[in-house]
Order: sequence, then structure tokens, then C-alpha cells
Amino acid sequence: MILRALVAAGGLLAAPALADTAWVTNQSSGDVSVVDLEGKTVTATIPVAGQPAGVAAAPDGRHVYIVSPDTRTITEIDTDKRAVSRTLTLDDGGPTGIAVAPDGGRLYVTDWYEARVFVIDRAALKLIDEIEVGTSPSGIAVTPDGKRLVTADRDDDQVSIIDLATGTRRIVKTGERPFGVTIDAAGERAYTADVGTDTVTVINLESGTVIGQIPTGERPYAVALAQGKGFATDQYAETITVFDIETFEVIETLDSGEYPEGIATTADGKRIVFANWFSNSIWVIDAATFELIAEIEVGDGPRAFGQFLTAD
Repeated sequence: MILRALVAAGGLLAAPALADTAWVTNQSSGDVSVVDLEGKTVTATIPVAGQPAGVAAAPDGRHVYIVSPDTRTITEIDTDKRAVSRTLTLDDGGPTGIAVAPDGGRLYVTDWYEARVFVIDRAALKLIDEIEVGTSPSGIAVTPDGKRLVTADRDDDQVSIIDLATGTRRIVKTGERPFGVTIDAAGERAYTADVGTDTVTVINLESGTVIGQIPTGERPYAVALAQGKGFATDQYAETITVFDIETFEVIETLDSGEYPEGIATTADGKRIVFANWFSNSIWVIDAATFELIAEIEVGDGPRAFGQFLTAD
């Protein structure tokens, strides 16, 4: 299905109002585009240190955290003021992916260079601990109950599953070079986007076993879940692979902009939003019909790697 064809000459397709804001990290322009999804407009552009890529919203939506690998910076944005409120610069490492604990107490940041996760006290914005994981960790996610942490260890072709109460680590092999990792709302499954094998691997977190693998387009980057379906951004193919989360069958392949990367689901579960790195845009699609709702221009080189949506 070609999404571009769904944009009518007189404007975009009509759709119900959106109640979400996108915080899109623009790596090349060194800023964050704040996008009102209802109004389909950029309402603010916030400069941040370095070349931002990773992003995670706090559970209460009052702050968003941005990772800039080149400057080793964690930037906190106040979502009400639309401005940077605090920054933390790490002494070393290559921070890449970021997740916020469900209770909002801690930030977890993958270190691409040192096979570890930085644990940061959110209130103090201070590094308090490190967790050992596999080589070149990229994507990271926490289960909704806050009990497990999962990292995509790209160069080890695996995920690390960390029991946060005991520190116990389990390893599960995936497809080659997993990059993004997503956990479902029940906290039962993790989905990895496997860059090297063009697959999504589905993992049962309780048993620590692979229960499915889905073929995708070339170089899948990240996965979002909605309406009983998974949506994988296929960076090189410039498509979105849609699959059934129960049968693991591919349902549809959708066209995207150039180099789709970060992808997330709106709060109502009805829409998928993803960033097109080379097109300098985000697209919003209906998760049930696959229709294009909006195509919105943002900054230069949008990555949006992580949970970049907040609900208003």
C-alpha cells in the first residue's frame, strides 16, 4: 500500500483529533522539534547539546530526556516550558538509548562503547550505578511493572534481560545485530528489530525464549505495537512492515519516507508515528486502516529513537 497516494490534492485525510505531542530528536540540526499532532504543526524548536538521537518521556509527561552520544550528554526538557531544564554530562562512554522507570525514579541509558547501562537518579540527575550487559547495547526498555530491564546488545546478537531486584542477567539470542527493542503493554514479550537478518524477533520474557521471528524489509530499526499488530521501520527498504502479533504473519508492507527510524504509538493506541531520517519529517498513520493522517516537516536528520510521544 503506497501511503503517499492517500494524500489528497486538497489536503490530508480527515481524522479524529490527536491528543499527543511528539518530541523529535534531530541529529543533524542539533535540536528537538516539538510537534502538536492534532494541529499537525511544529510548535517549538529546542536546541540541545550535541547531536541528539535517543529520547524517553517521563511517565507523567512533565519531562522528556534526550541523549546526545557525541557529547555524552543527557538533557532534560521541561514539557510545560518547552525548554531545557537540566543537563548531565557523563565522564566517558557513548550513551545511545534511554528509558525511564515506570515509577519515574530512574533513567536507564545504554553505553554503546562499554557494554553497560548507566543508572541515573532522576530527581538528582546524577549517575548512581552501572549494569553490565552485552556488546554495543542500543535499544532499551523497562517492563510496565518496573521489574525487568531489556537491552538490545547489537554486536552480540542478543538481548540482556535484567532482574532489577536481584541484578540477575539472562541472555537470549536474537537475529543478527538487534537495534531497537520494544516491550508490550503486558510486560510479557519483547520485540527486537534485527538489522543484520532483516527480522523482528519475539521473546517471552518470563521463559527467556524466542517464540517467533518475522521477516521485514531491509535493515529494520525499531518496532511499535498497536491494534494487535506490530510495525517495524525498515530503514534501507523505506517501508513499514506490519505483522500480526499472534500469528507472526506479515499483514502489509507500507511505503514510508526516506530512512524511517524511530517509531511509537499514540496514547489512544490508534495511531503510529515514525520519523523519516533523510526526509526530515514524521508521518502519522492510522493503525487500523494504514491511512496516512499527517506528514509533518521537522528538523534536519530526525531519529526519534525511543519513546518520543507524550499525551496532553
